[in-house]
Amino acid sequence: MKKIKILGFYVVAFGLVVLAIFFAEAAAGLLGNVSHIRQETHKFVSEAGPLSTSTRRLQPNLSDEFADEHRSSNPKRLFRTDDNGLVLGPGLTESLALCKKILFLGGSTTENNEVDEQYRFPFLSAYQLSKNPKICFEGVNAGVRGHTTQDSLNLYLNHPSPKIKGAAYVVVMHNINDRLRLTLSENYKSVFYEERSATLNWMLSEIANTFSSVWHFGVMNSNLLFLMNETASRYALASKPKEILVNEKVLDQYLGIATRNIAEYEGNLKVLAAVIRANNQTPIFMTQPLGRRSADQDRFNEAVRQVALNEKIFVIDLAEEVNRLEEPKALFYDDDIHFNNAGSRWASGVISEKLRSLFALQANKGGVQSESCLDIKVNGHSLIFSPLGINVLNGRYPSFDPHEKRILFQKNGQFGGKISVLDVKNGKIEDLIVSKHSGGVEHPTWVDETHVLYTEKLGDRRELFILNILDRTSVPLLSDKNLNGAIGYFDGKQSVYFAGYTQADQMPPRIYVQKNTGEKPVLVTSSSTEYWRPFVGGNGYIYYINNETGMYQVYATRLEDHSTVPLRVAPSKYEQWDPALSSDGNLLAFAQREAGEFDIYIKNLKDPSSMPLRILDTSEDEWDPRFSPKGRYLLYAATSPYGDQIRAICVPKFQSSSRRRISKSRSKGG
Repeated sequence: MKKIKILGFYVVAFGLVVLAIFFAEAAAGLLGNVSHIRQETHKFVSEAGPLSTSTRRLQPNLSDEFADEHRSSNPKRLFRTDDNGLVLGPGLTESLALCKKILFLGGSTTENNEVDEQYRFPFLSAYQLSKNPKICFEGVNAGVRGHTTQDSLNLYLNHPSPKIKGAAYVVVMHNINDRLRLTLSENYKSVFYEERSATLNWMLSEIANTFSSVWHFGVMNSNLLFLMNETASRYALASKPKEILVNEKVLDQYLGIATRNIAEYEGNLKVLAAVIRANNQTPIFMTQPLGRRSADQDRFNEAVRQVALNEKIFVIDLAEEVNRLEEPKALFYDDDIHFNNAGSRWASGVISEKLRSLFALQANKGGVQSESCLDIKVNGHSLIFSPLGINVLNGRYPSFDPHEKRILFQKNGQFGGKISVLDVKNGKIEDLIVSKHSGGVEHPTWVDETHVLYTEKLGDRRELFILNILDRTSVPLLSDKNLNGAIGYFDGKQSVYFAGYTQADQMPPRIYVQKNTGEKPVLVTSSSTEYWRPFVGGNGYIYYINNETGMYQVYATRLEDHSTVPLRVAPSKYEQWDPALSSDGNLLAFAQREAGEFDIYIKNLKDPSSMPLRILDTSEDEWDPRFSPKGRYLLYAATSPYGDQIRAICVPKFQSSSRRRISKSRSKGG
């Protein structure tokens, strides 16, 4: 009975409060025409439609880590943005403030989230151009997933970053998202909201949106809810087979819809070009390639070419370039739309090459002149002139035999490693030894015309073997089973130099020499830091890499006096690998890693004051340099969309620094 009285009291009190509010509301409406003003204000606010001048999905200060899908040396793939939401490249020590800016506008294929940050083409293509010592470029990545030409126009006009309007060049690559938008809506027009604010329907819609946000939060943070949501989504799609679902994966199933309205796409391209030029910037158009053939894609890319022709705009035709490749699918993920690492590096090479021609920049070859040498062909393709986009000769660690008639190399595959030899004259390849384990045999090098030195991995051990290529028999080089040996080099006389370490104490590898078969190896280096990749030439020095400074650098030590202080041959703030000496001892080649990728340099040892010159500098990694015995060729290996590729260049002829200074002074004097 007592509880009923208390409940009745609260009901009466609540009724009195509601009644008081009702009378207060009625009384307020009679004062100063408040009711009329409220109604007019409600109408004005409900009908106002402010235009949004911010871009979609623009997120500043991101620092995300994703599992590396490429299984590269980095365990994580980074995606970072700056204070204004622009996608960052890898951190560089050089200041980019004075570099010319190249702005890239586009959607997810420009944003390149799926690619390791050092390989995203907005960064890497500009970095490739900056290898010219006279000028530097910074790539500004303003690609945003989901953006169309209309969104990029909005971004360009309203983005807060000073780099947008401060860029000298603006590269535009749009296609897929515009096709998707025109297939779904057949235009770029805005959609009217059905619910006005401050109405009952609007309030119910907002409540529904709140519940939807809570559910989305739960799905993204609960394995159980995520699984339930995915299962429900698949069931819903299966139960509505007649419903049209258009996305990137099935876009080509709806051919013709977007192309009926392609004029609107062309109009957006013209407007973009006009506003870019109005800001005294140079517009550059870029077609968008796919890993599959698509009629609508071809139509949209042709529209890019036609607008560029009519508006006198430079075009980087990636779609045309990719069609020239033998296996274009190797550049893309399974969706055949988004570049993988290899694809973005390939695109960077094409973009930098085209922009280099537009800017009238010469390749950085310093003071070198190429000597002529005969071409080397495999299946009709040249080792000297074929780009890395063509699969010519797959392998690493190439070296010529003493008469430059055969090239020895290593090839690793999914089902085992091989050591093979290429006959230079007829282009035929012969396998010398095959391992059942990938990477089981490695680092082959010639001893003489009939013998090859190589390393083999045997469980936890590494052993050096000598292979007789006539009868295909191998014998171990080292008799001491406690000593591991790897990456051996034969000096052309009777000694083998190698990186060795004992199995018992697992000390860092150091350089050993075995002067005669069966003799006990002698320690050449004694520091506690790591030593790898020994190479001996005819100038009285042994070259190797050492990580004493915290990164690998090329060092040299006198052969006759191992106790001398090692000389750092080409001091650098970058990592160095793979030293190789010319037969006359005058030239040293090595691979140097800058901004995540290796280039090959050559230093003229006859001119100690000279700086190393960058000889090979594509957007791929170049490494494993090796001079031919007669000094005509420099062999090397490089990454490519088709795995490691072996290539060659003619050895350049170096001028001395004094001669270069004389020639420059003469030119200044007329």
